[in-house]
Amino acid sequence: MPTLRTRTLLMAAAAIVLLLEVFVFNLPHWISLTKPAPSAASQDMSTGLQRLDDGTARIEDTSEAYFDADADDHSVEYIRLEPSSSTRYAYTVSNDTATRIDVLPTGSDEWITGTVDSFCYRVDSSTYLKNRTGYSGPVSKVRVWFQEAKGSRIPVTSVTVNARVPFRISIQRVLFMLAVMFLLIALRPRSRLHRVSLNTHDTKQRVGFWAIIGVPCAAAFTWALVGNGLVQTPAFFHYSNSYAYDFNQFQQTANAILNGHTYLDLYVSPQLLQADNPYDAGTRETLLSRGAYPIFWDHVLYNGHYYSYFGVVPVILLFLPFQALTSLWTDGGLMLSTITAGAFMLCLAVLFGALATVRFVERHFPDASIATAMLCFVLLFSGSTIMAPICRVDFYTIPFCAGLCTAAIGLYLWQSALRVADPALGLTRRGHTRTRVWTVADRDCDATTIKVSLLRLFFGSFFMIATLGCRPPLAALCILLVPMIIQIATQLNRRAAAMKSSATQSTTRRHLPAGTKDVIIAALVCAIPVCLVLAGLGYWNAIRFGSPLDFGNDYQLTVVDLKNYHEPLNVLVEIVFYYLFLPLSFTKEFPFLTSPQTALSSWQCYEPIIGGMFFMTPLLVLGFAFPFLRKKLREHNGWLTCWLCAVTGVLMLLFISYKGGLLWRYKIDFAIYMCIIAMFVLALVLQWARSREYRGWAKAVLVIVLVATVASGILCLQSVFVRNVSYPLVTDQPGIFHTVRSWFQLLI
Repeated sequence: MPTLRTRTLLMAAAAIVLLLEVFVFNLPHWISLTKPAPSAASQDMSTGLQRLDDGTARIEDTSEAYFDADADDHSVEYIRLEPSSSTRYAYTVSNDTATRIDVLPTGSDEWITGTVDSFCYRVDSSTYLKNRTGYSGPVSKVRVWFQEAKGSRIPVTSVTVNARVPFRISIQRVLFMLAVMFLLIALRPRSRLHRVSLNTHDTKQRVGFWAIIGVPCAAAFTWALVGNGLVQTPAFFHYSNSYAYDFNQFQQTANAILNGHTYLDLYVSPQLLQADNPYDAGTRETLLSRGAYPIFWDHVLYNGHYYSYFGVVPVILLFLPFQALTSLWTDGGLMLSTITAGAFMLCLAVLFGALATVRFVERHFPDASIATAMLCFVLLFSGSTIMAPICRVDFYTIPFCAGLCTAAIGLYLWQSALRVADPALGLTRRGHTRTRVWTVADRDCDATTIKVSLLRLFFGSFFMIATLGCRPPLAALCILLVPMIIQIATQLNRRAAAMKSSATQSTTRRHLPAGTKDVIIAALVCAIPVCLVLAGLGYWNAIRFGSPLDFGNDYQLTVVDLKNYHEPLNVLVEIVFYYLFLPLSFTKEFPFLTSPQTALSSWQCYEPIIGGMFFMTPLLVLGFAFPFLRKKLREHNGWLTCWLCAVTGVLMLLFISYKGGLLWRYKIDFAIYMCIIAMFVLALVLQWARSREYRGWAKAVLVIVLVATVASGILCLQSVFVRNVSYPLVTDQPGIFHTVRSWFQLLI
């Protein structure tokens, strides 16, 4: 039961949320009541707009695309764009219409220009716009501009001046604020979560985990499934004298395998095959201008066929089985939806990432609190840049979704492999003593109770090496297995030595040193899936490109000829700086965060990123302290892991910066290592604060940690809605974007 103080805080939080909802987020409603009542004012549609039969207006002249409405010499605070009822749920018009409100002061002939705004006709609350001219005096006319391209259809029938903003209680907003308040109360200094130790066998803690992590993951996947379905519709685009864009490469690869070959069933332009160097972008542009068709963008061209250079493991695990299964009742089978598949793997990545975090805390800090596990997970979630694929689930992020999913499952299984028989847990159905995960507190336990789950080792190794067939750079995460391998070998030798001293073992003739046989068996169990996966991937590469080590990356048709392109070294330092230390850029417009300009002195592959890692996740700076914590880290079996992460992380940072360029999602390839180091230091800091009962400096440090954690969470949420990035959310999910934006758009 919550304490009296906790119940009081929860009641106060509920009251604060209610006040915020009624008086702050509904402030535009109260303000609109003080303005003159809206009336059927005279309105004029400019000659740049043409009214269509369905109620929409089509832009014919972008320099004259506006509505004029009389304001009757009143001050104007809000207006409403009345959407066309016949198109409210249609998808033939813009879902993110840029607008601008200008006003003509009474007695003046000079218009005052406002700032650009936007709305989505499918989100009713977004159709209420604020006068952003800065002029609050009497106005004779209001002009609403529509800043869209010629031919765009504007789903607006009329403009209401000084519209009454409805009083709205947003269930989503209330639930979100209550969740934030609950977490702040739950994680406050000296709360129960900081005092109760983590216990993965406790039923209440298990239920809490699934309620906080499992239910949202299931809900997110269900939403993606309902919204996108299981079947992928063709995603093919082509414009005259331009590239052909086919975003079904994973589905095409599955179809090729079912048809008995490895190349994609795509027609190759004869002019492209006859070109001296089809990989040269200039050569392809010339061919396109001469009518060569089709030339597929971002596909691999090799020996007269198109291939996909993306990893084959997602195809084998998801796309191929789905297409093969559906071929039983549909000729050729159906293609699995890219978004649904990506959402499924992302949800698994988050779920098993949380489980792996719990295992991490349990193994290395067995006396840690529940709050420690929660804060470590937030650090991993925000610092790993998993928000990049979450914001953009498409075929470009499928390799990251699959790689994070397999890595999370593999790390969870590996951390669970070394076990200890614990009589306190009771017996299994077969009468054996139940086991629990080995922790650093078991270094000197009864060695005969040590167990190794060979099944977990087998599948853990399989999923870890499978990252090579998803996103090859993520395969470097296998380096994290080295300390666990050493620990397993050490504990197996301890067990063998203890058993040798028994009477039964002393009479048995041994040809191998104590423990060697067990270590060899464990090594073979790990090696079998690794060899199988490596052999399969090597064979896949060899039959396509002639070498087991050739993934086909250099043969892709993209912005440069990768066979002859040499990455410029002079921009390496710039890209590394941007990845790590690019300052954040805040704005007055939702989501109050934008992608800053990043200039490179030479050309390199580039997409806008929101901020450097240490600005997006401030707690990552804790990682710089690990070299000074040798003794503590050795006690918690983390010294070697931290050094391996530091070296591997730096090498991967340099490799990605040099070969890949500057892309937001590429931070995943090296960010995880920095997160793990910071998690070790964070757990040590929280352990120190707990030992001092969160008093004095310990309380101050904990408050700083909580503030940094909240800041990371807020920045993660903001990053979802940033506009000036490649493929922003407003493009794919305008309804979600404008629903959340409408919470703030009339307040600022």
